Order: sequence, then structure tokens, then C-alpha cells
Amino acid sequence: MTNGEVISGPGEDHAPVILLVEDEVLVRFATAEVLRDQGYVVLEAVNASEALALIATGHPLDLVLSDIRMPGLMDGVDLTFAVKQVRQNLPVALVSSHLDPDREHAAEAFLAKPYRPEQLVSLVAQLVGAEWQTRCISPTAS
Repeated sequence: MTNGEVISGPGEDHAPVILLVEDEVLVRFATAEVLRDQGYVVLEAVNASEALALIATGHPLDLVLSDIRMPGLMDGVDLTFAVKQVRQNLPVALVSSHLDPDREHAAEAFLAKPYRPEQLVSLVAQLVGAEWQTRCISPTAS
């Protein structure tokens, strides 16, 4: 696998695979259910190190959706940079009640908590859609 390679799920018509990183069990359960109800495959991690271990397996992923505040050595913002180190074109979205506007991150999107389920579904659809994937694999992608 090369640094910029996009690894998608099996076949062109696969259900997009989302890695959900959230330490609060009820929030993780509810978020995963909303996404699964929309036909997404959802893998779950409770912190950044668990998420990175899963990413390191090479499992097909289309999106990382992460909370910011979580236990461990890395928070969600730190995770955005770590993800980009190993899978440059894998989109990352942060979901939290607060994102310091002065803090740099490598996420493509931010969704403020609390959010409505349709806001989450819309954001995810935007980040795993054909337009995003085409932009990631195009030679002119930045």
C-alpha cells in the first residue's frame, strides 16, 4: 500500500465502511445505528490507539468519524494527523461539542454536537460519495 492509496471495500458497489471512534458507549451505539440504518458498514473503536490498530490492518475503509475528546495519549485532533500519515486520502470527520478554532487539524469536516441524525447522514454521504472518491484518486487531487 502506498501513502496516498485509497483502499475501498470489495467491488464497486460495496457498502461504504466507516470507522467510528467514540469513547462514550451510548453515543457510539446511537451513532452506529443511525449509520447502519442507512446501509453503511460501521466498525467501532473506543480511542485513537484502537482506531490506528484497526487502520494498520489494511481493512477497507471509506471514512473515519471521530470524537475529539477521548481517553488515551491521542485525542481526535491528533488522530486526524495520524490517519493522514498512513492513509493520506482517507477522509476524516470530527464530531464534537467543541473544536478550538485556533487548533490545527487534518480533518475534512467538523460536525458540532448535538446534531440531528439527518445532519450526520448528510455529512457522511458527502464524504464517502462518488465525487469525493474521484477527487481522492485523481492525479490533480491536492
